[in-house]
Amino acid sequence: MKIGGDRNGFTLVELVIVVTIIAVIAMLAVSRLSTTAEKAKRTAAENDLKVLATAFTDPDHGYLRDMRGIPGFSPAHLRIANLLISTNLYGTANSVDANGTRVDDVRLSGCAQPEVFTRWNPESERGWHGPYVRHVTGAFPTASDTRFPSDASFESRKFYPKLYGLRLPADFLNGLNGCSIYGFPGEPAVLDPWGNPYVLQIPPPQAFPDRMGSNTNLPDEVRFRYARIVSAGPDGRLDTPCFQQNTTNWWATSWNERTRRLSRQAGLIDGDDRRARGDDLVLFLTRNDIDEGEEKR
Repeated sequence: MKIGGDRNGFTLVELVIVVTIIAVIAMLAVSRLSTTAEKAKRTAAENDLKVLATAFTDPDHGYLRDMRGIPGFSPAHLRIANLLISTNLYGTANSVDANGTRVDDVRLSGCAQPEVFTRWNPESERGWHGPYVRHVTGAFPTASDTRFPSDASFESRKFYPKLYGLRLPADFLNGLNGCSIYGFPGEPAVLDPWGNPYVLQIPPPQAFPDRMGSNTNLPDEVRFRYARIVSAGPDGRLDTPCFQQNTTNWWATSWNERTRRLSRQAGLIDGDDRRARGDDLVLFLTRNDIDEGEEKR
C-alpha cells in the first residue's frame, strides 16, 4: 500500500518504523536526561553534606571550635538548626543581635524550652558566632507533613524515630511532644535536592559496648566521634540506623552487638549490611566512613 499513490512516497510500514525509531530515541533521551538530573542532585547533596560538616568542624570558625567542642551538654541536643539560627541550644529564642534587632523569633509550641547560648566574646574567642550556614532552604516538617500529595509522611519515612527507653537527657525527651530529635517543626532547615531536611545523627549510649556493666556514663565525646550528617536520598526514606527500639526489651538496655554496630557505624560498609543505609548519603563529621572491626572486640 502506497501513501498518496506515489511510488516515491512512504509505505505505511515504513512510516511505522520511522515513528518507532523516533519514539525509541526520545525515550533514550528522556532516560539520559533523567539520569543526568539524578546525578546532578546527588552531587549537590554531597556538596551540601560537606558544607554542613565543615560548619560544625572548621578549626578556624566552626560551631564546635567557637563553642569549645561540646559545651557542657549532651550532643543529643545538637541539630542542623544550631548552625542556622541565633544563639540557642534547642528551640529558638527571642534573641537580639549586636544592633539590638530581634532575630529568629520562631515559635515552637510543644517542644523543649529555648535556652540561649553565651554570645560571642571577642576577648576569650568563645561563644556562638554564627550563623555558620546561611542558605536556609526550608523549615523542618511536622510528622504528618508530606512533600507532595501522594507522598508518605515524614513520620513514616523515619524522620520522627521512636525513642522509647533510650537513655537520653530527660529534659530533652520530656519536651519532645510532637517534635523529632532531628528537628523541631517550623525551625529553619536545609533541604536536600529531594525535598527532605538533612539530619544530624549522634548514636545513643546503647550503641556502644557496656563498660563496667553500664554505659550510662559514656562520655559524650565518644558518641560524637560517630556523629554524621545524613540525606535520605532519592527515595526520601531515612534508612540509616541511629535511634532504635529493641523490640525484645522495652527499655532498650541490652541491644545485641549487631544492633549496636549498625547504630554506631551507620551500618557496615561491606557485606550484606551495606543495605542498612538504603540509598541514604552519609558523611561522618570526625572519622572516616570505615568498618573498624569493632564487632570483633
